[in-house]
Amino acid sequence: MAFREIDDDLWEIIRKHLPPTKPHIGRPRRDPRGLFNGILYVLTTGCTWHDVPANYGTKSTVHRYHLELCEKGVYQAIFLDLLQSGYEIR
Repeated sequence: MAFREIDDDLWEIIRKHLPPTKPHIGRPRRDPRGLFNGILYVLTTGCTWHDVPANYGTKSTVHRYHLELCEKGVYQAIFLDLLQSGYEIR
């Protein structure tokens, strides 16, 4: 399966399940869509976190975001929403 960034329709479903961005203290967090695409890049291509393209964020930022989403059960909520809405992955 080749990697493809998420489209706008899928992003609208995913976005509502992501944790809110933290208040601006210090360095602002990267764009959540870019971070999520970075996670999908690793999971789709099978590369290591070290090989995440820089346009998605640093390897540690993308990996840390992935761990946060795992810990909060975000992936399960997204998949359940996709199943219930009948979203077709093309």
